Amino acid sequence: MSRWSYQFPILAYHRVGPFRADHVPTVSAAAFERQLAFLARFRCRVLPLDDLVGWFDRGERLPRRSVVITFDDGYEETHTVAWPILKRFGYPAAVFVAPGEVGRTGFATWEQLTELARDAVTIGSHTMHHSYVPLLSAERLQDELQQSKAVIESRIGRPVQCLSYPSGGFTPQAQAAARAAGYRVACTTNRALPGAGLDRYALRRIKMTERDAHPLLLLAKVSGHYDCFRRLKRPS
Repeated sequence: MSRWSYQFPILAYHRVGPFRADHVPTVSAAAFERQLAFLARFRCRVLPLDDLVGWFDRGERLPRRSVVITFDDGYEETHTVAWPILKRFGYPAAVFVAPGEVGRTGFATWEQLTELARDAVTIGSHTMHHSYVPLLSAERLQDELQQSKAVIESRIGRPVQCLSYPSGGFTPQAQAAARAAGYRVACTTNRALPGAGLDRYALRRIKMTERDAHPLLLLAKVSGHYDCFRRLKRPS
């Protein structure tokens, strides 16, 4: 499939809130609210990531003028800052967490994640210890995927169907391991196999930044044709 083809837009955030002296990609609360307001004005449907599972299973074409909103790492601000704004717009989202990081300084607690899960937020896995998947042995990869899924399910009381590869790195072996572990979809970043189309175990996402409050840039990112404007990286 050509990179000029329509690619369902999945938006990827990390932290929403105050900027800090660290490496975490951050979008201010004001910019985040403007971005969601744009989606509302553009009449863009915001779908739960779990809905994509059903469309894949039924072999249906994903709906145009729709997006999915995701957050990596499960920072505390996802609960305290981003979630209240999402609720005002009535938008669902997905949050990917590594159980080994939950409750650490700056990260959401299990209580906060459980609260999110009860309110239309999909909680997915980001591996057990935020591990870069292409560097893992087959045995370690299996442990990282299976253990994180089991731990999250036991703590939030919800099934975990979705995975996000840390830093977007994946391999065909990782895709097979994700499927074997019971995940129904897996997200990467802007990484893709040569000529790859829509792959449920390598869903490309679009990094969201502070400057994406500009209407033209945001329109390009939600158009479904943003791959035309960005460089796709190798999977690993």
